[in-house]
Amino acid sequence: MPDIHFHALGPGRARSGEDPLIPFLIGARHAPVTISARDVPRLDAHRLQVLLVAQRQWAADGAEFRLTDLSPGFRDGLERLGLDGDHFDGEVQA
Repeated sequence: MPDIHFHALGPGRARSGEDPLIPFLIGARHAPVTISARDVPRLDAHRLQVLLVAQRQWAADGAEFRLTDLSPGFRDGLERLGLDGDHFDGEVQA
């Protein structure tokens, strides 16, 4: 089994608009990943879109994709953007 790659989401994207999440996902493709959202006070639509596409891609690849430590602001953002606050709870694709 490949090593699990871990990434902790920062509070927000860089001023340039880039998010370190994207290069992390590119580098971890086809490997199990765990992403922590503990430091995210507010979830924006761009970041959610990236996470949803990654979730689907990892499922298609048969690799584990986990989002953990969802902050209250992250959960509120999920609901504000049209998903259940528990959308990523227990999300383990293998």
